[in-house]
Amino acid sequence: MIAIALISWFLVDKRYRGSRGGDLKPTNEVFNDPTTGKRVRVFEDPKTGERQYRDESP
Repeated sequence: MIAIALISWFLVDKRYRGSRGGDLKPTNEVFNDPTTGKRVRVFEDPKTGERQYRDESP
């Protein structure tokens, strides 16, 4: 029973663990963050819909 639980822990759908960053694609959404004043681009995982906001300032 414990072996099955451990094996299933490692085989659980990756959507529940969060993206590793490899599946994220840049979108056309770019804006200036009002709190930092930095330019930010939105990245999205097309499979899960997860979104990340990344600084684009040099």
